[in-house]
Amino acid sequence: MKAAELLFPDGIVIPLRAADHGQAMRVLLEAAARCRGIDAEAALRDVESRERMGTTLVPAAGGAVAFPHAETKSCKQLVLAVGVAPDGFPWDHGGTARAVFLLLGPRESHSLYLKVLARLARLCGTEGFLPMLCACISPEDLMARVGEAEKPLGAIPPAEDLPKFCVIGAGNGGLAMAGHLSLLGCKVSLFNRTAGRLDPLRARGGIEVKGAIEGFARLSAMSDDPAEAMRDADAVMVVVPATAHAEITRRIAPFLKDGQILVLNPGRTGGALEAARVLREANPAVKPYLAEAQTLLYASRITSPGEVHIFAVKNAVPLAAFPSYTIADILPVIRRVLPQFVPGDNVLKTSLENIGAVFHPAITVLNAGRIEDTHGDFEFYLEGVTPAVASVLEEIDGERIAVAAALGFHVNSAREWLYLAYDAAGKTLCDAIHANANYQGIKAPPTVMHRYISEDVPASLVPLASLGDMLGVPTPTMKTIIRTASAMHGVDFWATGRTAERLGLKGLSMKEIRFLLVGADPGRA
Repeated sequence: MKAAELLFPDGIVIPLRAADHGQAMRVLLEAAARCRGIDAEAALRDVESRERMGTTLVPAAGGAVAFPHAETKSCKQLVLAVGVAPDGFPWDHGGTARAVFLLLGPRESHSLYLKVLARLARLCGTEGFLPMLCACISPEDLMARVGEAEKPLGAIPPAEDLPKFCVIGAGNGGLAMAGHLSLLGCKVSLFNRTAGRLDPLRARGGIEVKGAIEGFARLSAMSDDPAEAMRDADAVMVVVPATAHAEITRRIAPFLKDGQILVLNPGRTGGALEAARVLREANPAVKPYLAEAQTLLYASRITSPGEVHIFAVKNAVPLAAFPSYTIADILPVIRRVLPQFVPGDNVLKTSLENIGAVFHPAITVLNAGRIEDTHGDFEFYLEGVTPAVASVLEEIDGERIAVAAALGFHVNSAREWLYLAYDAAGKTLCDAIHANANYQGIKAPPTVMHRYISEDVPASLVPLASLGDMLGVPTPTMKTIIRTASAMHGVDFWATGRTAERLGLKGLSMKEIRFLLVGADPGRA
């Protein structure tokens, strides 16, 4: 990363007209908030608190530059706004500022935040830099000149004190996660099974990230060789369709190391149990940490080759380990940079909280005609979920909750999940879905031959319904969607999906299942 890459036209004010430093910060924060989604009032409180600790006005060649800054919860990434006042304006303690660099950063980007501050201070201390800023006639002119001045300094290196990540999968979620982690200052490599998917990224040198997170994310490696991509990683984040979990686990098993963290994002239903079985078969000697997320952290879509749009980053995503007690070793590492992950009880509960099972297959099946007629040219959640469709979703959700209860777990309803993940509330599930502003702009799949069926039926609905059969819990609506989806795809998803038997749960008592989840021998039950 370079400091210049944090600049964006709407966050540059030329000329900056302000009576004092307080007004200057307000002007810059309002400019940044227009396209970076920050909470300007919360950011202002944090910046003013930092200002009270001591002036941020420093002498520079040709005048003085102010560097107001704060680590704050008001943003999800580093945000840099710049104001230029050639004639200067009063700052604090009698000083005069000719330029202002306002930097905000979430606490998880602490190391990168400090490096960017140091880089800006170094640039402003260079002879001729401040007069050059004052001569700029437009935001684009300033961006170009700062970029040119920074060239000799090279890229700001990734933080050595942060975990190193390997992201597996160059799809919607994989690019979102790799891009986000890189923009937080981590060293990130990307592995994909096919080299062709990586070509646009190699041509760009990284990922263009837009939406809730913005910036150009540089990657340390992009490879179809898992040994190369995983070599230095502290954590391996698997972001592929759940139907590929077994294949991916088998492929990377020879290169995993003891103590390396392997996270399925998400596990769907039974992902960690399946991956553990494959690891035992493929590389029984290795002892990595294994975890699964309840859902994908991002709502995201690839918008063009090498570019991903992040519609939203969820507020909280439970992360559970297998065995469950190892979460104490996993979560502190992941939360260094992704504090949205919160501790989950165990991998069976995260599997039972799989909301994709409720939303994806049924909405797709019930909108099949519209999808094929329009090639997905409608908003999947906001237009695809009518009151009648939502009634079917509520039936599926009720069956999921009943299966969980039969196993002794309380899980949130889909309506409760929408509030926890997105702050979206409503009296009914339909109301809550339509209240979720983060679903705006998410189009339906262009075809019914999509992972919302090919992944979410065999890796979500089938295991839930199979557990229902094992426990004597009826799941008629799930089974109707499974049968209909199988007919649409010409595939018997019951034959290919994750059943209770394939997950190693069939025939186990509740007590034996609990022993299994904590890593004990079920035979002791």
